[in-house]
Amino acid sequence: MVKHIVLFKLKEFNAYNERTFICTTFKEKLESLKDKIDVIKNLEVGRNVNPVDTAYDIALTVEVEDFNALNVYRQHPEHKKVLDFINNVKEKAVVVDYIVD
Repeated sequence: MVKHIVLFKLKEFNAYNERTFICTTFKEKLESLKDKIDVIKNLEVGRNVNPVDTAYDIALTVEVEDFNALNVYRQHPEHKKVLDFINNVKEKAVVVDYIVD
């Protein structure tokens, strides 16, 4: 099993309501991939509740069978659609992929 973890830092938004809407939409779009990409074994999205400035805003954890499945996930058209949205609202992201023993 391979675990794919991504942390996203969002761009600054002027209004609290706009940021809340972006976070909700971001989470919904990521969670929708579970039903659209069959190589996903498990998918979890969480919104940060830690108020420190160094914290990231959204955490994504995806579990797939192996690195071939991870590549299928990354190249899937539905994933690419979500990436179009993400790339417009994120400031930066960090990723780690590892094998679950």
